[in-house]
Amino acid sequence: MKNNKLNNRPLIAAFILCFAASSLLAQQPPIPRRDTAFFQPLLENIHLKPIIIGSNGRYYYGGQRLRNQYSLEIPFGEMDDPEVNRYFTRARTIRAVGSVISALPGIYFLVTSRSVGGRGVSRQTFWITYFGAIGVSLTSNLVANAQLRRAVNIYNSRLGRPRLGLSAEPLPNNAVAFGLSLKKVF
Repeated sequence: MKNNKLNNRPLIAAFILCFAASSLLAQQPPIPRRDTAFFQPLLENIHLKPIIIGSNGRYYYGGQRLRNQYSLEIPFGEMDDPEVNRYFTRARTIRAVGSVISALPGIYFLVTSRSVGGRGVSRQTFWITYFGAIGVSLTSNLVANAQLRRAVNIYNSRLGRPRLGLSAEPLPNNAVAFGLSLKKVF
């Protein structure tokens, strides 16, 4: 009798282990079927539209002109692509830093001109910092626009879905020509 109880312990332990594993698997969400009868193509970004950059540098989404470049955040957020979001946030940061740096000389001139007993700022210093601020502003806008264009190009490339086509065309000598094409469509 004692020997029979020792033989049952590994069997009971195996049963408990199988029961625990099956109960853990039962709590997981069902895995979608991938056979041909139930295959559904992944159309997660079907509602998104391509972004078009006009010749005037304006952005168009779905045929409508966007008010500013920050309006691109909505389609970029819908796609939720890390590379697109990285370029977009980098463009926003560069533009904000450029604006702050451009405003610093003006604040400096206001502070030094109002100081009691101070002579103010010389003309040479004024013009150097004035044109320096304009240069920083223009450069930061150019770099930010380049980052934004890169984000738009990546967005559009990820948005396109590959489409496979097969064609059969009759030839004049009673033969048939077969063709296969692959292209990306929006």
